[in-house]
Amino acid sequence: MLGRTLSASILGIKPTCDVDKGNCEATVTQNVVSFLALYLIALGTGDIKPCVSSFGADQFDDAAAAEKVHKASFFNWFYFFINIGALIGASLLVWIQENVGWGLGFGIPAVAMAIAVVRFFSGTRLYRHQKPGGSPLTRLCQVVVASVRKYKVEVPEESKLLYEIDANTESAIQGSRKLDHTNGLR
Repeated sequence: MLGRTLSASILGIKPTCDVDKGNCEATVTQNVVSFLALYLIALGTGDIKPCVSSFGADQFDDAAAAEKVHKASFFNWFYFFINIGALIGASLLVWIQENVGWGLGFGIPAVAMAIAVVRFFSGTRLYRHQKPGGSPLTRLCQVVVASVRKYKVEVPEESKLLYEIDANTESAIQGSRKLDHTNGLR
């Protein structure tokens, strides 16, 4: 984000525009700085997007009823603020870029990102860290194979008759948690 802000603000990096002719010309260096910043944003977004909601879910204990409620509330607020951020980005920041300047339009989200990173790392000692339970790809393949093999199996009405529904809180898979039984995706 800082790279995009600099490429829109600093005269040596910012492309020069002739307002009367309506054209902007960027040098090779200006293109490299601008596209490098865009690629870094894409790389960072691709790294963090799939992990944020999972990491947030790991902060709650599914065994505690109160924490299950807090987990649902977390996801409601999480997606609410994701959509508010998208709304602000697609409206207010675009207006600022068009009417005030591109440097400020990129600078505001850069500062917001810096504040978010500092705030995230300031809570590191308080986070719950779940141990990985093996390869998620293996688990996904196991589910697909099991569902194909057992598509005709009748599910018992009583959940006590299901696999792994005893008093033991650990899953048979090392490092994994048990999932609650649900009739969803039947």
